[in-house]
Amino acid sequence: MNTAAVIAFLVVTSLYLEFEFKGLLVTEATRDLETRANLVSDNLALSPDSEVQEAVAGAARASGTRVTLINRSGTVRADSEAIADEMDDHSTRPEVIKALETGVGTSERYSNTRHLDFIYVAVTDPQNPQADIVRVALPMRQMTTRLEVVRSTIFITVGVLFIAGLALSFVLAQYIVRPIEIVRSAAQELAKGNLEVKVEMNRRDEFGQLVDAFNSMGREMQNRVGQLEDNRREMSTIMDNMAEGLLLVDSGGGVILANRAAEALLITGDKSLIGRPLWETVRLPEVDELLSSLPNLDEPRRIWVEDRTQGTQRRVLGFVATPLFETAKGEKHAVLLISDATEDQKLLEMRQDFVANVSHELKTPLTSISAYVETLLDGAADDESVRVPFLKKIQTNSTRLSKLVSDILNLSRLESGTGDESRQLLDLNELATSCADRHRETATNKDVALTVHKSGQPVIALVNEEDMTEAVDNLIVNAISYTPSGGTVDVRIRRTDLGLLLEVEDTGCGIPEEALSRVFERFYRVDKARSRALGGTGLGLAIVKHVAIKHGGKVDAESEVGKGSKFRISLPAPQPQAQRG
Repeated sequence: MNTAAVIAFLVVTSLYLEFEFKGLLVTEATRDLETRANLVSDNLALSPDSEVQEAVAGAARASGTRVTLINRSGTVRADSEAIADEMDDHSTRPEVIKALETGVGTSERYSNTRHLDFIYVAVTDPQNPQADIVRVALPMRQMTTRLEVVRSTIFITVGVLFIAGLALSFVLAQYIVRPIEIVRSAAQELAKGNLEVKVEMNRRDEFGQLVDAFNSMGREMQNRVGQLEDNRREMSTIMDNMAEGLLLVDSGGGVILANRAAEALLITGDKSLIGRPLWETVRLPEVDELLSSLPNLDEPRRIWVEDRTQGTQRRVLGFVATPLFETAKGEKHAVLLISDATEDQKLLEMRQDFVANVSHELKTPLTSISAYVETLLDGAADDESVRVPFLKKIQTNSTRLSKLVSDILNLSRLESGTGDESRQLLDLNELATSCADRHRETATNKDVALTVHKSGQPVIALVNEEDMTEAVDNLIVNAISYTPSGGTVDVRIRRTDLGLLLEVEDTGCGIPEEALSRVFERFYRVDKARSRALGGTGLGLAIVKHVAIKHGGKVDAESEVGKGSKFRISLPAPQPQAQRG
């Protein structure tokens, strides 16, 4: 194939050179004929009309060309090789037309008079309407002879070049083709994924530069692939460690990508979500409807679904679907985020219950106050036997209403984390003693023995004094309120290996086991009638719970109906540096 290309190149080159040389010969001959024509025109201008034929013949012999004299209308007046009267009109000859326009006209064509190919050059003075046209002609065969000599020379040269080229190409093939084969083989290995491939070649020419560029490309590809692999691993790690489930689905709901959280939330077991329609795994009508709506989504859509497929345990799943987007391959995909919204739903329901309970708890004392006031305004105010009990009732309900509002504000402050966050190191022995002393009179009046059992050594805690005092107050008040006459309330403080403990134990009526897990809920009462009769708001234990959580601790309870209850606040021990401070 290479030899054929060389031959074709040489042939084309030979033809081109011949064409160009022929053009040069024609151009040279044309300029020469133009010069001769001008000399002949000058000589003929001096000859009288009666001697024009002899003058034309003499000019032809002197110039070595055929000479023709033509007037402005195209009639031949004299010709060195033909009878003028027998020659046809020359006004349409190309060289004559051009000479009349510009002063010089040339043409290459066949002569009907001499039956040969000629080069014609005609000259005249275009500004002189009386000037004749002098035309000289030279047969093309004179140039053909010279062209044959040149053609032979070219062919001999091309032949020598061809033989030399074959020898040189054989040598160069070993010098050029071999490196190309090496690079091609390495490129194929690179295409197969072997990024370690490297070309070894000690050359400083263009092939050396090509090899350096190839090796640089291989290293760059290796770096890029390494970066992509690192990014893929990082993305995979992020996805697998997301708390929310992530699914990539097509327009038909088929799962293309899923992380571990998604499979855990959807409880797929050993089956993989990938490659299967989502409806095969999640048999929930709401999810089917969400998948069906994907083609029509203009913005993300969120739904909450109660999962009823996992037995009696209640689960609420949140699904967020994005609108379909087009990938680089033109496919339509969407992203689904899945989260366990069970706790969020519980909190929402708790808020709703809280609002309802607050409304109810506020409405009850307000209704009582309003009723007593209306009764007094209707005339009962003049009856002292009625007025005094009613005013005491109004006072009791006002106090209860004030306590309820205060507890609600405190609970809201604790939940939101606002307010005074300052803490100090306090001895829980002293804090518990101070709280007990404030309620000792109430306990004595009810014939309840209130005792504080201090630890043998200081039990230092880093706490907000106001919040912790309110929590201990609530526990002591509850214990006294629910302990009958002759009972006991014991407050104990001690340090353990796990932290600090403050316990309030009573010998009261106790709490049923089924209610024990709910006593720290807002407005929850085991005995609603008795709790209201004792003046409780239903928020005291909820405040205790949030105070403990705020201080990094917890609260729990133990109880047995008829034998009493024990409430325990567990707090972390402060760090040594905090104690030193």
